[in-house]
Amino acid sequence: MKKYMKKMYPHNKKRNYIIKVFYGAKVERHESSKLRRFLYYTRLIPWQIKDLKVYLKVIYGKQEDWSGKLVTFYNDGIFKNKKDFKLALNAFLEE
Repeated sequence: MKKYMKKMYPHNKKRNYIIKVFYGAKVERHESSKLRRFLYYTRLIPWQIKDLKVYLKVIYGKQEDWSGKLVTFYNDGIFKNKKDFKLALNAFLEE
């Protein structure tokens, strides 16, 4: 990657966190780049609802892949219970 490209795309500097909560016909979406605010949103998830699905996405930024192109690196998944959600969240936030 060229030097000027590194200045344009400071990868791994700021993560974005996205949560979508699906229950019934209702969808709630929360997005933040601040970890503390994101963790606050995770505490608001109503896990006692039966048909609940939670989509989690952590975006790490743009990096150069094996072919030399800049691509967005992220982890995501859909979870139905709190235990699986917490395990995935710990794995996604590891540095």
